[in-house]
Amino acid sequence: MHTLFVIAGKDAKVIMRDRAALLVMLAMPLALIFILGSALGSIGQGDSLDIDVAIVNMDTGDTGQRFVEGLTGSKEIEALFNIDVSDDAEAVRTAVEKGDLTAALIIPPDLSEKIAAGEPVGLEVLQDPGSKIAGGIWASVVRAGVANASAQIIAVHTLQEELAGAGAQPPASPGAAPRMPSMTFDAVAVREIEAQVDKRISMISYYSAGMTGMFLLFGSMFGAFGFVKERREQTLARMLSTPAGKLSIVGGKAVGVLMIGVGQFAVLLIGTKMLFGVDWGQNLGATVLVGAAEAVAAAGLAMTLAALGKSERSIGGIGPAAIMLFAATGGSMIPTEQLPKFLLPVQVISPVYWTVSGFLDVMRGASVADVLPGVGAVLAIGAVLFAFGTWRLRFE
Repeated sequence: MHTLFVIAGKDAKVIMRDRAALLVMLAMPLALIFILGSALGSIGQGDSLDIDVAIVNMDTGDTGQRFVEGLTGSKEIEALFNIDVSDDAEAVRTAVEKGDLTAALIIPPDLSEKIAAGEPVGLEVLQDPGSKIAGGIWASVVRAGVANASAQIIAVHTLQEELAGAGAQPPASPGAAPRMPSMTFDAVAVREIEAQVDKRISMISYYSAGMTGMFLLFGSMFGAFGFVKERREQTLARMLSTPAGKLSIVGGKAVGVLMIGVGQFAVLLIGTKMLFGVDWGQNLGATVLVGAAEAVAAAGLAMTLAALGKSERSIGGIGPAAIMLFAATGGSMIPTEQLPKFLLPVQVISPVYWTVSGFLDVMRGASVADVLPGVGAVLAIGAVLFAFGTWRLRFE
């Protein structure tokens, strides 16, 4: 056992002295977390979409103005859209065609007149074809406004007819537009119940989990480099001539990678929290357990890479390809829910998938018991990789 830890300590020191290894394992993940989290930080954060839209009111009556006031006076709508009220319909159409505006609403000049006459009238909604989702949101808001206004108009007409039938004086003179209250988006009373939803995770927190899950496996590649180098330089052959057995040698090298992985995880955990304010969740023990489990998987992967690679160059090709495959299917780059369905079965063999899922679950409030199934899956994958690597390893 003493020999195992001596070998582990020696390998860990060799990797720590390698500047290229430290750059890949520490500097690169922190840089990617900052870049991706900052670039995509508006996704999933807050309620503001900042969609640029415009309203053109050409109505000569007061109905169009009430419609404009209803849209621009709503705090909920203001949080979603940057609304520009214009009087130049052609300029607005051109802006939508060029993509400078996501969508626009044009109120026709005869809106009040046709409503007073009981004639059908339509509003014109323009949408940028390149922003179908955002434009569709604006169109849905306009439809809600139209439905609201229509209900109020019908209510006014019905009241006038009832009063006329009872012989009372209608509240508006014949031919005048029905007088409606100001259009709002809360015409129907509702009972608000706050739903119990998962804690919202910021994009920089998401990519902290994703990049950590991916780059923890890169320690395996440098561990395999060291094994192959010692095999080429006959260092392993000399070690085999000592009382140290093969199991101690392999175990020591695996433990060395494990030590590097644990240290790397500690640096990334503390670094992301201090530099970017990442909230890893309230249960630190669960987070550490998930990270330590992947460090074990990295140790197993190191043995597999050392067994498959005949040289540092071959490992440099096999290792990143395998790690990127695990990361791509495991949610390091994009949420797994957005992956094609045919890739979903591959997730179960990806230690990154279980690790990233565990990190995100803890960020949402999961306990140690909640992450144990995922931790067990990562440990099982690591054990399989270690067993396969040990079986196929060549020492000479």
